Amino acid sequence: MTHATTPAFVGTRSTGARFWANNKATLIGCGILVALMIVVPFTASSSVMNIVVFAMIFALPAIGLNLLMGLAGQVSLGQAAFFAIGAYTHAIMLTKLDLPGPVAATIGVLAAMLVALLVGLPLMRLRGHYLALATLGLGFIVMIGVREWDVTGRTTGIYGISRPTVFGIPIDNSGFFLWFVTPFVVIGLILALNLTHSRAGRALSAVNDSELAAESLGVNTYALRLKVFVLSAGFAGLGGVFYAYQVAIVSPTTAEFHLSVSILLMVVIGGLGSVWGAVAGAFLVQFLGEGMRDVIPAIFPGATGEVQLLGYGIVLILVILLLPGGLYQAATTLWHKLPFAGKRPPGDAHAHTPGSASELDTTIPQLPLVSTPVAAGEPILVIEGLTKRYGGVVAVNDVSLTVPAGSILGLIGPNGAGKTTCFNMISGALTPSAGTVTFLGQVISGRKPHVAAAHGLTRTFQNLQVFTSTDVVGNVYMGRYRKGRAGVLRGMLGLQSAEQSGHRAASYEILQSMRLTDAADDSASDLSFGKQRIMEVCRALAAEPALLLLDEPMAGLSGAEREVMAELLRRLRTAGLTIVLVEHDVAQVMSLADHVAVLDDGVLIAHGDPESVRNDPAVVVAYLGTDLDEAEAELTELEEHA
Repeated sequence: MTHATTPAFVGTRSTGARFWANNKATLIGCGILVALMIVVPFTASSSVMNIVVFAMIFALPAIGLNLLMGLAGQVSLGQAAFFAIGAYTHAIMLTKLDLPGPVAATIGVLAAMLVALLVGLPLMRLRGHYLALATLGLGFIVMIGVREWDVTGRTTGIYGISRPTVFGIPIDNSGFFLWFVTPFVVIGLILALNLTHSRAGRALSAVNDSELAAESLGVNTYALRLKVFVLSAGFAGLGGVFYAYQVAIVSPTTAEFHLSVSILLMVVIGGLGSVWGAVAGAFLVQFLGEGMRDVIPAIFPGATGEVQLLGYGIVLILVILLLPGGLYQAATTLWHKLPFAGKRPPGDAHAHTPGSASELDTTIPQLPLVSTPVAAGEPILVIEGLTKRYGGVVAVNDVSLTVPAGSILGLIGPNGAGKTTCFNMISGALTPSAGTVTFLGQVISGRKPHVAAAHGLTRTFQNLQVFTSTDVVGNVYMGRYRKGRAGVLRGMLGLQSAEQSGHRAASYEILQSMRLTDAADDSASDLSFGKQRIMEVCRALAAEPALLLLDEPMAGLSGAEREVMAELLRRLRTAGLTIVLVEHDVAQVMSLADHVAVLDDGVLIAHGDPESVRNDPAVVVAYLGTDLDEAEAELTELEEHA
C-alpha cells in the first residue's frame, strides 16, 4: 500500500497549527466561558451571582460523573458521598489541624479518591443496576457516618471555614470567588475533554458498546473503570472543597441523597458523554432549583425539601422522554440544520462494495497487519485436554490440538458442535473446566481476554460486536489499542498526539486493503451486515496479531465479498500470519486451510490435511448426513457450486 490515499491530516504541519486544529473547539469554548465569568460579577444581581457560583462548583462533580456514566457507562448514585468526603476532610484540615488552604484542599481531594479506590476495588466488578444500588448504599453510609461521628461535628457539622487568600488578597466576595473557581473548572474541562478523545477514552467508549470486544483487543476493562471511578471521585472531592469555602460550613446535608440526584440530573440534562453538556446541565439545574424554591412553597405551603426532590424526579423523567440525548444532542442536531453549518455529506453505507479479488492491492505489507514472533512451522498454539462443562452437559470434551505458525487451521462441525465454545476458551472469554491453552509458550487458559490480546491473540465474533458509538475508522482504530502506551494520565494531559496520528494512518491503510476507505467516516451502525463483518476483521488485523481467530468471517457476505475475504486470508498466511478459522462454508475452509479439525458434540473426531479430512467417513457422516454415499454426493455438489 502507498500513503497516497491516507487522509491529508496525517501529513506534516507545525506543532502550533496541529495543536490549534486538534483543540480549536475546546479553546474557543473555554475562552467564551472565561469571558462570561469575568463579566458576570459586573452585570448580575447578588442572587444570580450566587447561583452562578454554585453552578461552577457543581460543574466539577458533574464533569466527573459524566466521565463515569457517559464515557464508561457506569451508573453511580453516590457522587454526593465523594463530594461530602472532600468537603469534610478539607474543613477538618482547616479548622482542627490549621493546615494551609492548598494543603487542606489537596488532602480533601485525595481523601475522596482514596475512598473511591478502596470501595471501587469490589464495586467495579458490578454492572448496571447492581452498581447503582451499591453506590447508593455508599451514599447512605457516608451520610449516616458524618451525622454520628464526633470528628465531623455530628448533626451540627463543621463551621467557621474562612475564605482563601490568593497572593495575600482575601477572596471575600462572590465575584472574587467566582474568578477563583473558574480556572479550576476550565482545567477540569480540558482534562476531561482530553481524556474523552484519548486512547483511554476511546477504550472506555468501546467498553460501553461491547465489553467483550474491547477485552479481546487488549483493554483491561476492570482496571480502566476503576481508574475512571477514582478520577470521578476526585472531581467530586474538589467540588466539595469549593463548596466548603463558599458556604463556610459543612453539614450532613452535603451528603444527602437529593444531592446525588441533583448531580445525576445535571449529567442527564446536559447529555451523557458530553463534557460541555455536564457544565450546561449544572447551570440549568441550579437555576431550576432556585426556581423550584420559589414556586413549590406557593403551590404546596409548608412543603419540605422532599418536594424539591420530587420535582427533580419529574424533570429527570421528562428529559429522558423528550430529550434522551440531553441538551448537547439537541444543540448538535439544531446546529447541523442551520444553512451555514459545515456538514460532511452523509456516506452511503451501501455504496461501498469491495472490488473483486483481482482488484485488491497485490502487496499486503508485513506491518501493520502481521506479527510473526515464531518461525513458520513451529507450534504457536497448543491446546491440551480442553474441556467445558455446564453442570451435567459437556460442551467441549478433551480437545487437543497444535497449530503451527504461519498456517490456517479450519475448525468445522455441525451446529452445536462446540466450535465457538472452544474459541471462547482459547481467547479467555470462558474459563475451561479442564485442560490448558498455551500460546507462544505462555499458559493463557483461565485468564482474561485482554491477557491473551496482550500476547498477540485477537479474534472476531460469531455474533457481530460493533462499537456503534463511533465511525468505521474509529472501530478499526480501537484495534490499535494494544500497540499504544498512553494511559489515563497521559490522555488527560494530551500527551499522545504523535502516537494517535500514526495509529489513525495505519487504520486507514487497513481499511484500504478491503476497499472500505470511502466508508471510513460513516457510522459503524449504518453499514450493512456484510460490511460490518469486513470491518470487524479489519479491526482485528489492526492489532497486528500473531494469531487471528476468525469466527464465521464469511457469514453475511456477498459472493464478491467472500472472494475478497478469501484472497485476503491467503495473502495474510503468505505474509506469515497464523489463522484459526471457524466457518460453515466447508468448501471455503477446504480451499483455504492447511489443516482441518472437526468437532462433533464437543469431541474432536478428525484432524489432518483437508484431503484426508474430506475423505474421513466419520466426518462425512457426522457433518453432512447419516448415509455415507449421500453425504459424499452432497459434499461434491457443495464444492462444485462454490
